[in-house]
Amino acid sequence: MMLNSIKEKSKGVITYVIVGLISLTFIITALYGVDFNGSGETVATINSEEISKEEFLSEFNPKKRQLQQELAEKYTAEFDNILKQSTLESMVNRRLLDQLAKDMGHATTPEELQVLIQSNNVFKVDGQFSIERYKKLLALNGYSDVAYESTKLAELTQGQIKYNLLDSAFVTPFALKNLQALNDQQREFDYIQLNANNYSDKVKVAPESVKDFYDNQKESFSEPQKLKVSFVELSLDQIAKGIQVNDDELFIFYEDEKERFTTEEERQAQHIVVESKQQADQIITQLNAGADVAKLAATHSQDTGSKDAGGDLGFFTLGVMMPEFEAKVFSMKVGEVAEPVKTEFGYHVIKLNAIQVGDIKSFESVRDDLTKLYKQTKAQKSLYDLTEQLTNLAYEVSLEEVADQMSLKLNTSEFFTQNNTQYEQKFINTAFSDVVFNKGENSEPVELPGDRVVVLRVKDKLAQRQKSFDEVKGEINTHLTTLLAKTFVDDIAKKISESLVNGDTETVQVLMDKNQLKWNKVGWIKRDSDKADVMIVNKVFALPKPNNSATYSAQSLNKRESVVISLSKVKAPDEAPSSALARSLLSFESDEIFKGILTTLRKNADLEIFTERL
Repeated sequence: MMLNSIKEKSKGVITYVIVGLISLTFIITALYGVDFNGSGETVATINSEEISKEEFLSEFNPKKRQLQQELAEKYTAEFDNILKQSTLESMVNRRLLDQLAKDMGHATTPEELQVLIQSNNVFKVDGQFSIERYKKLLALNGYSDVAYESTKLAELTQGQIKYNLLDSAFVTPFALKNLQALNDQQREFDYIQLNANNYSDKVKVAPESVKDFYDNQKESFSEPQKLKVSFVELSLDQIAKGIQVNDDELFIFYEDEKERFTTEEERQAQHIVVESKQQADQIITQLNAGADVAKLAATHSQDTGSKDAGGDLGFFTLGVMMPEFEAKVFSMKVGEVAEPVKTEFGYHVIKLNAIQVGDIKSFESVRDDLTKLYKQTKAQKSLYDLTEQLTNLAYEVSLEEVADQMSLKLNTSEFFTQNNTQYEQKFINTAFSDVVFNKGENSEPVELPGDRVVVLRVKDKLAQRQKSFDEVKGEINTHLTTLLAKTFVDDIAKKISESLVNGDTETVQVLMDKNQLKWNKVGWIKRDSDKADVMIVNKVFALPKPNNSATYSAQSLNKRESVVISLSKVKAPDEAPSSALARSLLSFESDEIFKGILTTLRKNADLEIFTERL
């Protein structure tokens, strides 16, 4: 849409100045990269374009290393083959979309790519993009900057295509009406709930059944290998607590970060875009005579992004619109209609409606927030520097020496298995990795949630062992008791349901009294109702509509619970489909169109894949 185009083009100009601090090499490699296609073995050709083995490996290897770290010894050749296929599939799809984008005239600019990368907080130090941190983090994760930037470039291109598809997708009124009917349908029901835990005294497990179960399932009662690790930890919170702040330092920080506490002046305007100055002058004459801007915009404006909103652009600051456009807006008075402004999109007739004056919060008013920000900023830099030191030491000395040299506490974990939930999954995966578990070396620094970094090393191991019958017989007895009790309640639920269907209310009442059951009265609900458990609601909406009488059904909810449902009535909504539902369905349709386009592109492409070279 034109409004978006105006904003994006102006962003490009501003951004180009901002990112000029980044080296020219960064820009060139990001957009044009290394000529992968000209060297090495080819693993695929797509309409005469090649994907080299070098290019394939630059994307495959980081994914493989990550998966190996997560799965440890569970990583097999099967995973390797699956990952190879999925990686190449993704690369082929991206190449096809790149080709389509060129045919459609889509182009991602260097500025857009740089904005995407530089906006990622993980690459920032002291709130600013750091090329050093950027390259270091990519290297730590096994990516070259060329490979990473090429991937991000493809993502931007793909996003452009999908955005355009959303504009072209449509939903028929019939489909929308049917979806609305399903979404807003209401059902009236009651239910009886039975829990096996309440009937464990009604069943008895034979001792020989317990022993037979153990003998037949003995492998299920083994205790997996366990691991105890030593580890050191860097924590942003702990670092921040140790930072002292004085007023002089805080005021200097305030001056440096004043933009954070500054509200820029904003202006709200309407505009009408036409092809010629003559048209623009005619519209200005009508406006001066009292004509309504919104009506004229709806009739004449070529900006599809704003014409339906009466040409309203909302509030915006400097640096958002195109330079010549905003130069005029920020020189106008409220209520003024400006002379036509020419841009590459045509002639703009502008009316300024409101001004929100900018403001700077005082030092004292933001002291608390400023202190937190100062400590966080200092701590983040310190964490980054300490992580660098930790990385170097972890490769050179023992973990005890690391702790001593960096004045860190040497922690010791409890014994844990790979299925442990006490520690973060990344922590566990690293502990059971080949480097740590088998080779007994220090791990690489591992980033954990909460801005924590750890290095760990094996301290002790416990081998897998078979549990004895005496250790697990109580567990088995409880398990079998639950199974029998669940069978018991399933039988009761079935008998009640069948009796209801047959109109045998006397039997129903006897069964309910004997087992201390009662009806839960619910009434009318929609699919998102919280009047009953979501599992019960789902079961209710899966039942067929009742005809002249209620529908009765016995349903199992889980390993312990069952219900008897009485579905009385079903009604559909009368109101027209909502705009939110229409947007949701449009989004789904655009995704389906996108999938269809990919399928068509692959079908029509001159595509050759050399699987044996992977």
